[in-house]
Amino acid sequence: MASAEVLLSFGVGLAAVGLIYAAVRLCRSRTSLSPLLAELLAARVQYALAGLVFGLLAPLDMRPSLSAAADLAAAFLVGIFGLVVGCSIELRLLRHVSRPLLLLEIGYLVLLCLGLWALSYGFSPGGVDGAALWGVCGLGAACWVRQSRREGAQKKKSTGWLPSISALVGLLLAGVGIMQLRPGGFEVRLPLAFPSIVIEGMWAKYGACLVLGALIGLIVDLATRGLGKGYLYYVIAAGLLLGSGMAGALGLEPLWVGAVAGIWLVNATMRRLDILRSLEQGQDMVRTVLPGVAGWALGVAFVEGGFELVFSAWILLALIAVVPGVRLGVWHGMGKLLDRSVHKRTGIEPRQLLELDDLGLVIALSLATVLPAGQGAALLAAALLGQRLMHIVALWTAGRLSTA
Repeated sequence: MASAEVLLSFGVGLAAVGLIYAAVRLCRSRTSLSPLLAELLAARVQYALAGLVFGLLAPLDMRPSLSAAADLAAAFLVGIFGLVVGCSIELRLLRHVSRPLLLLEIGYLVLLCLGLWALSYGFSPGGVDGAALWGVCGLGAACWVRQSRREGAQKKKSTGWLPSISALVGLLLAGVGIMQLRPGGFEVRLPLAFPSIVIEGMWAKYGACLVLGALIGLIVDLATRGLGKGYLYYVIAAGLLLGSGMAGALGLEPLWVGAVAGIWLVNATMRRLDILRSLEQGQDMVRTVLPGVAGWALGVAFVEGGFELVFSAWILLALIAVVPGVRLGVWHGMGKLLDRSVHKRTGIEPRQLLELDDLGLVIALSLATVLPAGQGAALLAAALLGQRLMHIVALWTAGRLSTA
């Protein structure tokens, strides 16, 4: 039986959540809203606040069941975002990646990693732990807004996503760091009299991620053949939950499993466009759940281990200074040197150089599960705050960058 103090705190939390949603409904009912407030409401900040309140004030008796539901949602989010990145790597679209564009992305990644490495020594004399630095470099590289390729200006019909080297490399770097922080191996028992296989060591885990991802991609491909369009997303989600759950239980990285499954699926399926459209339609639900899960994880980590302010300051400075600074310097600056605008050369709007994609928040959510609780809370707080701050900065500077 919970004490009166615990029930009172939980009641206060429920009342706070109710006030948040009442304020949101009141703002949305107004006919005239400031552009900044409208954008903040569209960014679903209220879901992160609600999740944070629940994470801080939930009674101990309710935490196991709520944490289980949050872990299930996090497994789905990590897997589906990995799948989306994998589905952008279509072999038939790789010919559209020009050599200058590839060199720009490589230059951006190199300068970004060097900047984050140098920044880590500013906050710690010996630098940040190598595995954590791998994860943060992956977080910074993956904060890229994805774009759809269109057939033409008249039809506006999507023919796939532009392949992003930065997003894929971000997943690779983050996966390397997370699997280093998640030690352990597992045994695969084969049928009949075949000897068991023991998976231990990093290279064995990398190979196991590839095998499991290809298997999940094959299963989803077979399950979606002949299926109605209205059921595609549910079957894909079920397959990703299976793969992400197995990866998490075996100490593998669900991001890698989802990415490999997406690469397999988009290049092997006969229903490529139907699957891409179903994923695009399901992204609205995913972007609604993600802030709430991140807020819950932040509250739980704060209760368990406190908050490491210096680590949070390092992550926040990396997201609001290093990442956009390197982007603007490489993409916008090099575009000026070449006497051509960024949009004409790459199809990327200047505002998107400042935005931080939800993929970065997903990587922060996955990385927070293997870091100490205090660092996990600091990482999630910096990721949530940095994403919102850069969204506001992008809105404020959109016109200035376009005419610069």
